[in-house]
Amino acid sequence: MKALLLLVLLFPATLRAAPEADAAWATITKLRQGPGQPDAESPEEIVQAARSHLAAQEKALAAFLQQFPDDPRRFEAELEYTSVVSTLGASLSDRKRIEKSLQRLAALERSKSAPLRYRADAAFQRITITMQTVNIAASARPGETAMARNTILEAAQNFAGNFPDDRRAARLLAEAATLLDAQPARKRKVLDQAAQLARDEGTRQRIKDDLKRVDLLGKETDVSFSTVQGDKFSLTAQRGRVVALVFWAGWSPPSVAWLAAFAKFSRSLPQGVLSVATVSLDTKEANCTKTLAALGLSSWPTAYSGSGWDDPLARRLGINALPTVFVFDKAGRLRSLNARRDYEPLIRQLLAEETDPR
Repeated sequence: MKALLLLVLLFPATLRAAPEADAAWATITKLRQGPGQPDAESPEEIVQAARSHLAAQEKALAAFLQQFPDDPRRFEAELEYTSVVSTLGASLSDRKRIEKSLQRLAALERSKSAPLRYRADAAFQRITITMQTVNIAASARPGETAMARNTILEAAQNFAGNFPDDRRAARLLAEAATLLDAQPARKRKVLDQAAQLARDEGTRQRIKDDLKRVDLLGKETDVSFSTVQGDKFSLTAQRGRVVALVFWAGWSPPSVAWLAAFAKFSRSLPQGVLSVATVSLDTKEANCTKTLAALGLSSWPTAYSGSGWDDPLARRLGINALPTVFVFDKAGRLRSLNARRDYEPLIRQLLAEETDPR
């Protein structure tokens, strides 16, 4: 008893903080499960709910880092915090949040107190965040975008050159290749380099998927499926119209937010010129149909198999990210590997084409 009392006297703050830190960490762990199925009725409310969940994660992680700076989980919390901040920043087109995230990652990367694996994780995450957000404010500055993409690609290739045995080298190259959708030959070269370095089956499969999509570009693709509405959809039957095929899931906040924005754009076009179909990777049909109803998109032909990422159509077309947006021209040829960001100018261009480009 005297020994225990002595420990309490010597380390009172540590002993008191442990259960409080565990409780705070339990909150963080629970938030990782996501926002769940949206209850909102309007697209704006659904998007706001997703952002509110990210804000809750941001607040919980920030509080943990501030209150328990010596907790052994602080490095993990710091990495998760920077990820949440950058994701929320991307959703809000807030470059300050993204810059804040990148600065904190750079500091963690330089930290002498952080274990080597966390410093390496910080370096990896810093590069991937830069990759994922390069187009946020660059739509009006194509020169800047091209320069940023080249810088990112160079950074990924340097990482691969310096750490060829690091399993993340191939993943970085594969991620950098996502910025090269408009340059398929260059994209294939980077993916081939990544394939040579890939050490795990997950990365190998991702690269195979990416190469599969590259092979589809510019070709007519047979896409047909039964819909949750009880009808049949066939890409062949849409000849003469531009078609957007969207892969999404109700459990993916970026998917839901993107669908809401795209719906507004599609309604601005003359009726009948654009055909939109979707493929849900939800594992519960109610998640799919309720989300469509909440967004006012129940009339969009939608495929649902309940198989998630193992959906037959998703596997055949090499889908490994959500949302993925295929755009087909009037002849049924795939003209974009993922028009998630540049769908408006691309679709308007294809609508203006009077003859099928060869």
